[in-house]
Amino acid sequence: MLNGEWLTHILVALSAGPLHYNELHAAIQDMTTFDPWTGTVRKIQSRALGRTLRRMETAGLVDRVEERTFPRSVVYSLTPAAADLLVRARPLIDWAEENLDLIERLQKTLEDGDPPQGDDRSD
Repeated sequence: MLNGEWLTHILVALSAGPLHYNELHAAIQDMTTFDPWTGTVRKIQSRALGRTLRRMETAGLVDRVEERTFPRSVVYSLTPAAADLLVRARPLIDWAEENLDLIERLQKTLEDGDPPQGDDRSD
């Protein structure tokens, strides 16, 4: 249920409140310009966003409301279960933000091809 490349980005973007599809897409683009783990620029494709939103709706994490307007407009929001999930994940998010230096060091080590410290491969 929580497996997916863009799932956490969608949860974080919708945590501020309901968003139209295009607003959600733009919010995710704004937060994913650089991936420190891979060192690459990442952009979510519209097809991937739609596919992930459908999975999250089926899983009960996202509500989808189609507005009766022209052109068609769809608004997405978090379900109570998804909001609760974010509250419970907040300590992990806080830890990652407080220890960014560790994450960046690990990234650099992996980029250089060196095993992380403490990785004894001689046994």
